[in-house]
Amino acid sequence: MAETIGLYVHIPFCQKLCHYCDFLTFEDQDDVIPQYVDYLIKEMQLYQDRDYILDTIYFGGGTPSHLEADLMAKIMDGIYATFKVTDDCEVSIEMNPESVTEEKIKTYQAKGFNRFSMGVQSFDPKVLQIMGRLHSRQTAIDKFHLLRDLGCDNVSIDLMFNNPRQDMDILNRDIDQAIELNPNHISYYSLMIKDNTNFQRWLKAGRIKLFDEKTDRDMYHNIQDRLSQAGFNQYEISSFARDGKESRHNKKYWQLENYLGVGMGASSNIDLRRFTNTRRFKDYFAAIDQGQMPVESSEMMDLEEREKEFIMLNMRLRKGFDISVINQRFGIDFKEKYKDALEKHLKYKVIQIEGDHIYFTDYGLDVGNQFYLDIL
Repeated sequence: MAETIGLYVHIPFCQKLCHYCDFLTFEDQDDVIPQYVDYLIKEMQLYQDRDYILDTIYFGGGTPSHLEADLMAKIMDGIYATFKVTDDCEVSIEMNPESVTEEKIKTYQAKGFNRFSMGVQSFDPKVLQIMGRLHSRQTAIDKFHLLRDLGCDNVSIDLMFNNPRQDMDILNRDIDQAIELNPNHISYYSLMIKDNTNFQRWLKAGRIKLFDEKTDRDMYHNIQDRLSQAGFNQYEISSFARDGKESRHNKKYWQLENYLGVGMGASSNIDLRRFTNTRRFKDYFAAIDQGQMPVESSEMMDLEEREKEFIMLNMRLRKGFDISVINQRFGIDFKEKYKDALEKHLKYKVIQIEGDHIYFTDYGLDVGNQFYLDIL
């Protein structure tokens, strides 16, 4: 029986690694790209008998736009040859400004891409420099306008806050510029220090300092207020969108819907099974040569685990979730099962329950971790 799912495609290549990044990506392996594309298509073909229908496709990385236009076209041809794709499928690609070209955009459009997500992070030269970004403020602006000029009517930009060298004035200038560009969607993330990154090494050596938690929250609230005043709806902790321009693919993650991940390091969620591909080229190629899924780890979850995961992921959404949905999906009485946790966090105004609906309050978005711990 056919099943409608999302597809995530991992492209683990970049021109240069950023100083904060711990994603699976390589800056010195461009000679492997053509072979990787061939094996990516072979991996997808291993799922050909599953009768999947795709209603979202998302290219992440790495930097998917680092690939030459003809190779991206080849991957899309492989997708269309392997899976059924709905007429209204959301097809998204992550891009960095320095790798965006007119040829690539036109190829993307010809192959069905209809959502373009550009990693800007900041418009401030000093912040971009310490983050290790290759583009300038003007390059980001120029490439955004190029997307618009070529008819891309669903453009998202990624920004970060709580960066070294970024105070509230710089943050406000970033927001000013973002609002002036008027994208359809903005993802705004707080910097997190990851293991084995330059930022972690510099922090330990005292070369950089981070803002305290209060400043981080002040920045976040400022972002919320200013983007709301500019007409963006916050639909998830880090995501703001114009009406009708929410990321359909990302909502699959937060609503615990099924999705398949292909490519090195890609993760999948199918029913009660969660599995992740190998992170090494050698192992990835060898498994596919043997006609095997290149899966490195796999976990079968029970309904109880899935139920708690459903709560935690759905509470990332500003609208939360309908209690009747979790009751029906997992065969529980949510209000009774989690009575103590609900009463505690209603008392402290962390959560709100209105009829059949539960969601975090504004205060709850800042302190929700304790709610999760009590649920667990």
